[in-house]
Amino acid sequence: MTDRLTRRSVLQTGAVAGGLALAGCLSGDSEDLNYEIWALDQGTNTGYIYEPGEDEDSFEQVDSIDFAEHQGEVPHMVDFTADYEYAVVACTAGARTIVVRTEDREVVANLETGPGSHFAGISPDEEYIHVDVIGEGTIKRLDADFDEEEFEIVDEIVITEDETVQDHGGDFEGRDPICHQYTQEGYSYHTLGPSYHDGGLVIVDHDDFSVEKVLHGDDDDVPTNCGTIPHPTESKFYTTAGLPAEDPEDGIGEYFVFDTEENEVVERESTGGVDAHGFWYTPDGEELWVLNRQTDDGLILDPETDEVIEEIDDYGPAPDIMWSSPDGEYMFVTLRGPEQQSGSPHAAEGETPGFNVLSIEDREIVTTVEPDSIDNYSEEEIEDGDVPTPDFHGIGVRPIGDYDSEIPNSPPF
Repeated sequence: MTDRLTRRSVLQTGAVAGGLALAGCLSGDSEDLNYEIWALDQGTNTGYIYEPGEDEDSFEQVDSIDFAEHQGEVPHMVDFTADYEYAVVACTAGARTIVVRTEDREVVANLETGPGSHFAGISPDEEYIHVDVIGEGTIKRLDADFDEEEFEIVDEIVITEDETVQDHGGDFEGRDPICHQYTQEGYSYHTLGPSYHDGGLVIVDHDDFSVEKVLHGDDDDVPTNCGTIPHPTESKFYTTAGLPAEDPEDGIGEYFVFDTEENEVVERESTGGVDAHGFWYTPDGEELWVLNRQTDDGLILDPETDEVIEEIDDYGPAPDIMWSSPDGEYMFVTLRGPEQQSGSPHAAEGETPGFNVLSIEDREIVTTVEPDSIDNYSEEEIEDGDVPTPDFHGIGVRPIGDYDSEIPNSPPF
C-alpha cells in the first residue's frame, strides 16, 4: 500500500459490501509484490523477518532485530501503521514499547511504558498508541507523530482507580489489561486477565481516552481474557477467553461476539477446545480462524453469520498468535517453546519454537519454520532458566508493493 492511508479514513470510508476487500487484489507488476513475516522470539529477544522463497511453500530469512540491544526483553506482540512503514512492539519483561521503522529496521523510539507491557495498538487516526500494561494494571496513552518520529507518554487509565470502574462495583485488583482493538464506533475493547477467573472487559472511548463501560460480574459475566478483533465492516467485535487445565476436560475455550453499537454480548460459544487465544481473518473477510493453545486445534467462523464453517484439527504444538498472508494463500501461526517466557497461567509447552504455515485452502500445515532450532540446545540449557531458548509468540505480516486494497491486512479496519 503506497499511499499513507490512515485507519480513521478506513473506518469512515472503507466499508466494503460483502466483507473485507481482498488484500491480494493486486495492481502493477506481480514480480514487485511481496510481503514480510515478522516473527517475535521472546525467548531470545529476537525479531526474525522472512519473505516467501523461490520454492513452493518455502520461506527465507532476510533480516533480524536484536531487541535486547534496546532493553526490549521479551518482545511480545507487534502492530503496524496502516502504510506498514512502522512497527510497534510491546516488550513485557523490558517494560517498554519500541517503535521500528520497517524499511531499514531502525529503532526510532524506545519508551518505558511499564512492566508487563503486553500489547501496543495504534489508534485508528494514528495519533496515539495505547498500551495494555499488565504489571501496573494500566492502559497507557502515547502521543504519536510518525511523520516526525516523535512519541511521548501523555496519559494513563489505572483500572483500580478509574471512577467508572469503581462505580461498576466489584474487585478489580489483579484484573489487568491484556489486549485491545478498536471498533467502528470509536471505542477500544480491552480484555482483562491474565486468568479466566480475572477476565472481563473495559470499553474505552479512544477520542477522549475515558472508560465508557465495564463488563464484569454476576450481571454481565464476560470472563474474556485473551484476543480481540473487530469485524471488518459491521458493528461487531470478537474476543476469546481461555483457561488451561491438567485434564483438558476441565479446561475452557470460548469466544464472544459483541454488538458494538450497544456494547453488549450477543453470542457466547465454545471453541471446541481448551485455552482459546489467537484469531485472524482470511484477507477476503469470509473466514475468521480461531485457535486453542492447549489442545492445538480450533474453528473457522463465518463472520457474516458467526456460524462454524469448519474445524481445524491441528495448528501444531502449542500455537499462539496468527496472521494471514495478503494473497490469501497462507495462515502463519507462532509456536511456543519448551521453556515459556510468558503466558502464565496460559503457558503452553511447545516442541518446535518458530511458526507453522497453514494452507488456507487445504486447512493443513504445509511447512514449519524454525529460525533457531531447539535442537541446537541441550536439555540442560532448556531447563536452565538463565539460558535464553527460543519461544515464539507475536507475529505480523507486512505487505510490500502496490497492493490495491480498500482495507489493510490488519485491524482496525
